[in-house]
Amino acid sequence: MTRAALAAACTLAGALVASPAQAQTYGDIRDRQRDRDRGLGIDWVWLDAGAGYSWVGVDSIDTSKLQLQSTKIAGPTVSVAAGVRFFFLSVGVRARDQFLSNLNLWELDGEVALRTRFDHFDPYVGLRGGYVFNGALSSGASQAVEGASPSGISIHGWNVGPMIGCDYYFNHFVSLGLDFNGEFLFLERPPVQLPAALTDPMQIAKLPPAQQQAAQAAIAAYRESGSSVGFGANGSLHVGVHF
Repeated sequence: MTRAALAAACTLAGALVASPAQAQTYGDIRDRQRDRDRGLGIDWVWLDAGAGYSWVGVDSIDTSKLQLQSTKIAGPTVSVAAGVRFFFLSVGVRARDQFLSNLNLWELDGEVALRTRFDHFDPYVGLRGGYVFNGALSSGASQAVEGASPSGISIHGWNVGPMIGCDYYFNHFVSLGLDFNGEFLFLERPPVQLPAALTDPMQIAKLPPAQQQAAQAAIAAYRESGSSVGFGANGSLHVGVHF
């Protein structure tokens, strides 16, 4: 037997011995992966829509007389979101509207989360933050100054905070989830438009001196801006679609 033939025979024998072991190794990996995700596969793009309840607490929205009467407000919330997932990491954007007791507060947030999967359950922890704004604060939510109520107060700011949740996958495409989010709120109020009762200097001049001083103080309060630092929390149930 030539040297070349001997080498070929050894190579073939080694392959025949190694093949069953390699096949077993690959089979174990495949089985473990199948047991881990129950055949759900890997999703790359996700969408969800949810509804829940929000609570917000702030110290004040101004430094003096134009401040919120109720500093703790709550109400229902709805949200929509979309994002991408890279195995254990997901990144997305979310829009949330909070219908609070005297304030309609919008949040446009980015979010990032670390995920893992056990059976059909997909728990995660992450961080969410972005821009907060509203249309106008109802006049009943702010204190009247000398009997005159403002026509509306606009506020805006930023939010950031942790989130935790878990999704249950019915199949590869549809999931139902529950999440909780706490956040710090940094809100600002620009100067407020004067009520009609405080825009006529001639009418103010006709008032007694004490009322004139009160009116001037009220005008100064309306022309001031305000800021607030608070905390919010919300929980929501959401339906997800995955691709």
